[in-house]
Amino acid sequence: MDSLEFTERPELRRTIMLTAFAGWPDASEAATRAIRYLADQISAKKFASIDPEDFYNFVEQRPKVRNGANGERILSWPENQFYAWRNTDGEGPDLVLFRGVEPHFKWRSYSAMIYEVAEACNVEMVITLGALLDAVPHTRPVKVTRSSQSDSLGPGLEHLKFRPSSYQGPTGIMSIVLDRMTAAGIPCASYWGHSPHYVQAKPNPNVTKALLEAVTEIIPVEVDTERLQRRGGDFTRRLTKALADQDEVTKYVSELEERWDKANSPSDDESSGEAAAPLIAELEAFLRSEAGSQSDEMSDDESDDQDQDEGNPPSV
Repeated sequence: MDSLEFTERPELRRTIMLTAFAGWPDASEAATRAIRYLADQISAKKFASIDPEDFYNFVEQRPKVRNGANGERILSWPENQFYAWRNTDGEGPDLVLFRGVEPHFKWRSYSAMIYEVAEACNVEMVITLGALLDAVPHTRPVKVTRSSQSDSLGPGLEHLKFRPSSYQGPTGIMSIVLDRMTAAGIPCASYWGHSPHYVQAKPNPNVTKALLEAVTEIIPVEVDTERLQRRGGDFTRRLTKALADQDEVTKYVSELEERWDKANSPSDDESSGEAAAPLIAELEAFLRSEAGSQSDEMSDDESDDQDQDEGNPPSV
């Protein structure tokens, strides 16, 4: 049985594919929730999926069961779904959105299926969204790191500054997918949102919002992030309250604020580049230290909104 299942084959033009994977490259669930939020905003339509049977160790990546509205038991498996959006201006570019879970097995076969969808949908660019835990303060704007190994992302995007990654070491499924796309001559780029490592709560709507706002410099849609702005404000207020009586953490956050302010102070282009270098180095250090460890958390679509609206203070 073919693990790649199409419910329809949309006719798309000059397509941009956005991807995110739950697990290791999805701190605070920020990247996968960005894809879901965008799909909801633009009413993207599901058209294909990858069956999980051949790709997961279900002892580690367990299916989940929950009670439905009428008391029925609902079983959910790791989801790998493709959504399509057609640009109404008649010229494109169109969008394909992919939200998956980093697999345990058959990475080459898995990435080949994503490429098969890209080929069928006339994909001309691939953008990956990821999120990592970092030594950044929750009281400052969310840092988003951009990188690309492609010499050019295409006409009209020459003004965007993407740094080539110099990382060497163990890697995740995102790199495998990007390697497959690059080998086929498809330009690729990545956006990484940085989430405070001292915050254990998830999701973090502030990082999701930052990723979406960053990627709109490429994709042909405007994303209304008002809902994320409201949830992010609530998240920050509850976190600040939770930290109020934790002197050591509060002192540490103040140190991070000082460091962040120094790195982001107004300066000329040359010194700005020098200030950004440590942040790139931290991203690469994170990849080296964390590669191989994957969260066993799996998104539960029906509980997403409830999770984000809960009023309990985030844990730290």
